[in-house]
Amino acid sequence: MQIAILEIDHNKRLIAYNDKAKALLSSTLLTLQQPFDYQAIFHLDKTQGVDELDDTIIVLNAQYYLLQKVNETSKTIFIIQPIEYLKKRLSKIHVVASQAFDIFATQSNAMQKLIAQAKAFSMQREPLLISGETGTGKDLLAYACHQYSPRGEQTFLALNCAAMPDEVVESELYGHAAGAYPGVIESKKGFFEQANGGSVLLDGIDEMSFQMQTKLLRFINDGYFRRVGDDNEVYVDVRIICATKVDLADLVEQGKFRKDLYYRLNVLSLHLPSLRERKEDIAPLTMMFVNEFADKQGIPAPYVDNEVFDYLARYSWPGNVRQLKNILYCALSQLTSTKLTVNDIELPVQTSSRISSIDNIESKTLDEMTKQFEKEILLQLYDKYPSSRKLAKRLGVSHTAIANKLRDYGMNR
Repeated sequence: MQIAILEIDHNKRLIAYNDKAKALLSSTLLTLQQPFDYQAIFHLDKTQGVDELDDTIIVLNAQYYLLQKVNETSKTIFIIQPIEYLKKRLSKIHVVASQAFDIFATQSNAMQKLIAQAKAFSMQREPLLISGETGTGKDLLAYACHQYSPRGEQTFLALNCAAMPDEVVESELYGHAAGAYPGVIESKKGFFEQANGGSVLLDGIDEMSFQMQTKLLRFINDGYFRRVGDDNEVYVDVRIICATKVDLADLVEQGKFRKDLYYRLNVLSLHLPSLRERKEDIAPLTMMFVNEFADKQGIPAPYVDNEVFDYLARYSWPGNVRQLKNILYCALSQLTSTKLTVNDIELPVQTSSRISSIDNIESKTLDEMTKQFEKEILLQLYDKYPSSRKLAKRLGVSHTAIANKLRDYGMNR
């Protein structure tokens, strides 16, 4: 047993201890029914009382230990555990891995399917390609995949490739040797070396130059690379995760992305649905962000009026989950009551010119595309005409027709 346990009464007299405590401390210090000078024995400040002890690091026999105490009615219990033992135990308990995807709201079928795919793909070694509109949480999904994978305890690093000069991207990813650049007198390890055994996220891979794409393809193929200004090859074992907000296949067709790199990256691909495609997740996301805000501020979470969920679900969310979080944080920071209502939330004004493009047009029939376009129009007008009668009048159709469409698209209040 690795845990030492001692018990003292309210008069600070030792009343019990186990064999591990006897082995850890001198027997002359462990006399039952005698005063136990815990401050001297644990090398604590003389002014530090029992009530102030809570997860304190102490040194005994030149080793670090975690000292904890439990207060009971008639006694105080000291629990002493070696730090190295705790590290070894925690490394065998994959709590983080099993809960890696718990940060996502998964009420919708689309998200349930995505998370199931992500868990399966996380266990592989091949590159992972994550696509989705801005604000959908591609970086969070990448990190969750890393945590869930066998590499979860190793390093995870992320680099945003957007609008970065080639020399910066090259130095950040591959590192450089001493003298590689004017004034540089020390060598530097790049992300791939720093994350050896772990994962590296390349966000905005669609904006990486052809030259950097070529070098990345070589690295993915065999794991070898050279630091800038160095002739020696370095081998590392890193899983590459790429994220993009555009369709790489379109860029390939336009000659703006290497075809061979695209097919090398597009082995395991995940697409994060937009928030308008997963309206069922708006309510749990709202509660998540409300509670998160309250925790950060150290205040009780306000009650959320049920009308808030319907109100938020009618908006099209061009900025997706990130926009939802920002709008809620803005409302909560100005809230003066214990209840969050529709009146506290200010949504951007939508116009008909902001109708989104149809998703996955290649795989949809004309009828499916027409229905999606129709739904987008109804979503945007429903904020300004928040009843089926008003909306029907605005569109010049019967109330019954609009009511049926709202019901079919899950937009009825």
